[in-house]
Amino acid sequence: MGTSILSILKTITLSIAVVAIMALSQSMAKADEVSFAGNTNGCFGAACAPTSPATLLGLTYTGSTFSGTTAGGFLAFGGDPTTNVNNFGVFTLANSNATYTGNTFTLRVTFTLPTGIAGGGSQLFTATMTGTVTSTGNGGANVNFDNTPILFTFSNATAHGSFSLTINDVAINPGQQASITGTITSASQTTIPEPASMLLLGTGLVGVAGAARRRFRGRS
Repeated sequence: MGTSILSILKTITLSIAVVAIMALSQSMAKADEVSFAGNTNGCFGAACAPTSPATLLGLTYTGSTFSGTTAGGFLAFGGDPTTNVNNFGVFTLANSNATYTGNTFTLRVTFTLPTGIAGGGSQLFTATMTGTVTSTGNGGANVNFDNTPILFTFSNATAHGSFSLTINDVAINPGQQASITGTITSASQTTIPEPASMLLLGTGLVGVAGAARRRFRGRS
């Protein structure tokens, strides 16, 4: 009888170990890359409402859409300004003389993927617009963003994780276009085990325990 009980305990212990290992391996296998998607808008002036397009004198901002999946937790956005895709928007600067010093620009980045994002305050990035105008013509403009990486966390029904977003400064010549570029770094996510899978494993465990119990009763 002692041998039979020991056999049952071994079977149950082994089953529990299998369940734990499968759940852990599933979680570890998904602790990797993150897919992103979203759009951007912007505006000039204090307490402005981001939109697209937005214009200040001869400088115009047009919003963009972006998407991609990280590699090694890294993803760069800096798409061609002529197509205005996979960047954070595009500035176009006219050839006409204008002074932009002292003005402000606000960029809003809205994520549609991954869902469940928290952090980064209101997801607004404020920049100070500076420019140089000389007697011989427009010397261009510069958008000086706060380049400090902003940490975001996310949690949804299938995964949870985090990433950092950095927006780069923009310099633009008269009569040209320039993309707002940025990088996502340290991105990772862990997939939450599916309830159905865990239920199936649990059902299997119960079945193993029941079979072992019937085996023990048959020998009594």
